[in-house]
Amino acid sequence: MTMGHQKEATSLSRVPGYGEPDLPASGRHDEPGALRRLLEPRSVAIIGASANPDKRGYQIIKALKKAGYNYPIFPVNPRGGAILDLPVYLGIDALPDAVDIVVIVRPAEEIPDILVQCGKKGVAGAVVLAHGFRERGGRGSDAEQRLRDALDISGVRIIGPNTSGMQNCTVRADFIGLPELPPGGPISVLTQSGNMILSVVEDSRSINGPGFDIIAGLGNQTDIGYGELIEELGKRKTTRSIAIYSEGLLDGRGFLDAAERVAQICPIVMLRGGRSVEGRKAALSHTGSIAGADDIAMKVLVQKGVILIDRSDELLPIAALLATSPLPKPKTGIAVLTDGGGHATLAVDALSRAGAPFASLSEDTKTRLKGVLGNEAKVENPIDVASAADAYPDVFRECIEILASDPQVGLVLINGLVGAYHIRFDASLLEAENSAAERMVALRKDTGLPLVFHSCYADRKPENHDILRKGGIQVFPSIELAATGSKALYARANWLSQQHSRVAELVPESSTVFVPSGLSAETAARGLLERLGVDTGKWLSAVDADSVEASISKFAGPCAVKLDSADVVHKSDAGGVRLGVTRGKGREAAEGICSDMTSHTPPLQKYGFIVTPMVDRGVELFVGATNDPVFGPVVLFGSGGVLVEMAKDVTFRAAPVSTEEALNMIEETHVAKILDGFRHFPRVDRRSLASFISSLSRAVLRMENLAELDINPLIANESGVYAVDVRLVGK
Repeated sequence: MTMGHQKEATSLSRVPGYGEPDLPASGRHDEPGALRRLLEPRSVAIIGASANPDKRGYQIIKALKKAGYNYPIFPVNPRGGAILDLPVYLGIDALPDAVDIVVIVRPAEEIPDILVQCGKKGVAGAVVLAHGFRERGGRGSDAEQRLRDALDISGVRIIGPNTSGMQNCTVRADFIGLPELPPGGPISVLTQSGNMILSVVEDSRSINGPGFDIIAGLGNQTDIGYGELIEELGKRKTTRSIAIYSEGLLDGRGFLDAAERVAQICPIVMLRGGRSVEGRKAALSHTGSIAGADDIAMKVLVQKGVILIDRSDELLPIAALLATSPLPKPKTGIAVLTDGGGHATLAVDALSRAGAPFASLSEDTKTRLKGVLGNEAKVENPIDVASAADAYPDVFRECIEILASDPQVGLVLINGLVGAYHIRFDASLLEAENSAAERMVALRKDTGLPLVFHSCYADRKPENHDILRKGGIQVFPSIELAATGSKALYARANWLSQQHSRVAELVPESSTVFVPSGLSAETAARGLLERLGVDTGKWLSAVDADSVEASISKFAGPCAVKLDSADVVHKSDAGGVRLGVTRGKGREAAEGICSDMTSHTPPLQKYGFIVTPMVDRGVELFVGATNDPVFGPVVLFGSGGVLVEMAKDVTFRAAPVSTEEALNMIEETHVAKILDGFRHFPRVDRRSLASFISSLSRAVLRMENLAELDINPLIANESGVYAVDVRLVGK
């Protein structure tokens, strides 16, 4: 598209209402500036504009004008003419310099050349709608590589390809073409699915949501991915929560690092597709993405401050709540305020399933509530106003004011017929309900107490519900949504409260140690761990039967004598372990191992021995690490011993983890129940165990070429933790 000019090329700095372009003097565009211009464009060119109303190149221009986009629009088509009263530019080289964004409506094979031309004109970014890339396999992957090469040359930042488009509802830039642009508001949405964009927009409409800032379909993430986008969204004052639908993170570790930074200032809510085996197959065919192992992803994302939800109808409502509500104070609980026993029971059930905390009300609070509701009222929690609200809607506000003064109450969930007594009983109650809503908004602002409403009449959208929503209080049509949202507020509050200590503890180390490819001998594995600050206990290396005997004599009690070889993975199965060996028996133990190694297939020619003191009693645990293909170094903790794979009692965190995070890992496992002296098991010092997990996690982060690390079992008792067997594998 380099035909002659229809319009004289100009600079956008000379376009009325547009300031100096933000461009570097030379080379690739400054990425933060380019990305900002891409997300909030003050000029746009449509490459492949069309006068045919059935074509996307026409529909995008129409959508921009309908949305009220008030910045320059430049259609580009070699046929020239005019489209919707806009003069058409014959080619990219005819465009003004430094256009912020181009929307490319051309086939895949043309995209690389178009991007190179755009780079020469100082274009900051592009939305590439075309499909036919990685998601199509073989030839598509080749096309995507050509696209990457063009990106390196041009410096243009792109969303896509294979994207449904992008919208900035704040500046009314619509490159998706919905029937109407959603209202501007605090929620930004990132997704790999065009249908999910439609879903969140409709969900917002159904609950009169607070509106959107940025909506973007990422497509193949060939250039810009989730991590970089959330970093940029976190800088925007107009974004107060980020909702994500993801079918796979191409740079999982980068996303985790970005999420940890962004979540400090802006909540992130994520719905993940491709969690099942069948779902991952669908994701691969749909976007070319591969979802990570679900059990790892669920833990490491939460670790970094991401709020995970399970249902598609939760994504927008929970993002809306997090964007508009204050957070509860940590170590408080939820008070349920209701007008009916059935709704109260269901709310308590839903909160319990979600794992949300309940408030224990003080006696003073109960007395004051009875002063409002009567001596026969149920005020334990849930608090039932019963029929008191039927003719006096302000009773909810009076009860909330009392609950706000109780230091154990961090959030109030109000449910039932709230706001609809004028519908259910008497239309004359509407004015009173509206006034009550205004007072509850004022009360929320004065106290900072989070309020979450459920009303079975929410779908009727009464006036007082909109008063609440405009005041930053969400009203949900289902009890389950209200419970999930309440739990999400606590999850975020608790995560934020732990971040200062985590940052202070985990000072990064720059030096690394290379892990040799394949299995390492155990002595080599222990030595490497110790160089990285991990205490693997007492052990000695021995080269023959005599030195085994000598090593045993240096320990006070019976020892374990084990094969030390990089060629045998499971030493016990191969006859490479002798337990409870005492002084005078070391030579015999070593010779027995030698005999078994002679019959090993293939026979071992070169190996040594490792001698460790026996640990008499304790709980067998498992601590390890893996280099996850999506999220990088991940630490594991759980039940250990020979049944570790069958028990599957294990939890995960991305390395490194703090001592507090390690304590949380311990608490998540079933084995935690026996660490406090259950029956014949010894009491374990959990903090010492957590400190060991933390030190291992910091070491793992410094291991270059790591594939797997297992310490199984790690025996824990009242005197400490002891690494019984160590297995280290390099890629």
